[in-house]
Amino acid sequence: MKKILYIISVFTITGIFTSCNGLLEENPLGLATAESYYATPKGIEDGLKATYSPLRNFYGKEAGFFLTVTGTDMYTNGFGGATNNPDYNNYSQNFLGTSGYVKNIWDNFYVGINQANAVIGRAPQVEGISETERKRIIGEASFLRALYYFHLVQQFGDVHFTLEETQGVETEAKRTPVATVYEQGILPDLEFAIASLPATAAAYGQVTKPAAQSLMARVQLTIGNWSEAEKYAQAVISSNVYSLVANFGDLWEIDKELNPEVIWSVQYTDDPLTNSTGNQGHLFFIFDYTLNPALTRDVEYGRAYQRFMPTNYTLNLFDLTKDSRFDGSFQTTWIANTPAVINGAAVAPGDTAIKIVIHPVPDAEQKKVPYWLIDYNNKWVASVTDPLEIGGSNRRQFPSLKKYLDPLRTSVNAVDGRRDFIVLRLAELYLIASEAAFRQGKLAQAAEYINVVRTRAALPGKSAEMQVTEADLSLDFIMDERGRELAGEMHRWYDLKRSGAFLDRLRKYNLDAAVNVKEMHLVRPIPQAQIDRVTNPSDFLQNPGY
Repeated sequence: MKKILYIISVFTITGIFTSCNGLLEENPLGLATAESYYATPKGIEDGLKATYSPLRNFYGKEAGFFLTVTGTDMYTNGFGGATNNPDYNNYSQNFLGTSGYVKNIWDNFYVGINQANAVIGRAPQVEGISETERKRIIGEASFLRALYYFHLVQQFGDVHFTLEETQGVETEAKRTPVATVYEQGILPDLEFAIASLPATAAAYGQVTKPAAQSLMARVQLTIGNWSEAEKYAQAVISSNVYSLVANFGDLWEIDKELNPEVIWSVQYTDDPLTNSTGNQGHLFFIFDYTLNPALTRDVEYGRAYQRFMPTNYTLNLFDLTKDSRFDGSFQTTWIANTPAVINGAAVAPGDTAIKIVIHPVPDAEQKKVPYWLIDYNNKWVASVTDPLEIGGSNRRQFPSLKKYLDPLRTSVNAVDGRRDFIVLRLAELYLIASEAAFRQGKLAQAAEYINVVRTRAALPGKSAEMQVTEADLSLDFIMDERGRELAGEMHRWYDLKRSGAFLDRLRKYNLDAAVNVKEMHLVRPIPQAQIDRVTNPSDFLQNPGY
């Protein structure tokens, strides 16, 4: 597989120092600076690759998941989340600017922005490249700068905004209104990227024109430009470059990650020298199956951090009689890998050890079967005490999201997953187009878009039953459909905020968050370290309420 190698260029001076009569003489063997290196074709390409690098500190990382997946209607804290980082989900008074994950994404995204600014500012002076290549380099950096700013304004509201490379130390910052960041940064950057990027990438993982169009569709939907959102989504759909994978579950088979549905993904690799801590999504969405006596930790089933547990809303969201996406998204059966005795019966490797069902089961039946039969009684999952019920044993038992499982890790305890993280895929474009059409009153077109996704999701022989009509559509239905399709894919917090249903849905569906969540939580606290380090603190105030 061709992967982009993300390189952070470090400029150093190497020298030999000798002493003579008490004087130190420097004899430099090599000198590399940004001015000299970025002025070369290879240097500017390496600078561009470095602009991708901060994405790996968000996509597939715990900080990114806590700020996009949990604290929503779909996910609450599992045992590990409640133990380690409860405040992101619960919106408690301890969710402050000192919280590590808000600082993590703030710092990393500004590193990415400054690197993009450097590439965009320096590329016009590079000799030895064609104008087509120059536009591509600037176009990729513009896309990435737009993506970093898009996350920042959604997470924090008004943020520091600059399109110029920072060189040296700057100690002043000002909070620029969100609208200005869109108008002067995100939108023109994406327009340039769309005009400058090729339709296909020379190397897998590079940003392309369809990726820029897809992000533009997402941005336009976010700011309420419905016709523009539909236009850009439709441009990708009608390009015929991409197609939905026939079987939804195949999207998450690790040997099928190169597939025609993926428009753009953040690259990870099996090379430990370049993968760093890797895609760690495999850690966070699974429960500790090793509590079962017939199971020991293995590579296939993963290392369970138990951070995120699906809410009742998520468990109730799927019609299991016709929709393949619950089984395609969630693991509900575990096979024994060590001998044991369960309910008085001998269990051998290869036998069923755990089975989760999304309906009630009589206690007597649960005690008769030779495995853990975990049922669901639609009690609030975080209040369940029965160990054979979803949510039981203190948030430990729940269906595990399969989308990030990584059976190709090097060992049972390895955290450095190699799975690419899908950022843009075609199904989302259909859902964007559907919502945008619905908000324009184009109900028939909205139903047509959404039915494409639902047809792919249908169980065999159930396609007709999966179709919806104009009368079935509402914003709630569209949000539900996004939940069914995109569960756990780092969209949900943004979806709730964009839809205007953030407070209502959290208060209704996430009882851990319902007690504390307020209007102020539509933005995160500005990292306290950022406020402390500026020399004009009166121009850089904390978000209200924090």
